[in-house]
Amino acid sequence: NHAPIVVTNNFGDATAAPHVKLMRITFQNMFPAVNVATVKLADCRRVVLFNFMRRDVDDQDKKQKAGGDKNDPDYDEEEDEEVEVRHYAIKATPVGVNRKVRRLIQAKIPNLSKLDDVADYISGQTTSGAP
Repeated sequence: NHAPIVVTNNFGDATAAPHVKLMRITFQNMFPAVNVATVKLADCRRVVLFNFMRRDVDDQDKKQKAGGDKNDPDYDEEEDEEVEVRHYAIKATPVGVNRKVRRLIQAKIPNLSKLDDVADYISGQTTSGAP
């Protein structure tokens, strides 16, 4: 049981607004830190993505109800800010190897009772010599 890798997207840098910095730090501290130098690839099973989205509110009805006038110098356009949270399960699989070798690496042991050697399984040969 290992903690997920935390990814914070679009939270800005040191110049971000204080509430955005606070959210980023809070999300990062919800899970233990991952030491990149010592972590094993097999231990990386999950990823949590926090995606910060900021949109300008273009709904004219909201602006008129609030009594806002775009030409007014004190008018402040509204922004809609959301944090989208996604949780992914990940699995590392070998790439660039034969499917039969990949199955052996992933500990999916095939029935080798009719073969003389594991090399026969990889090459596709049976005891009769037929593929």
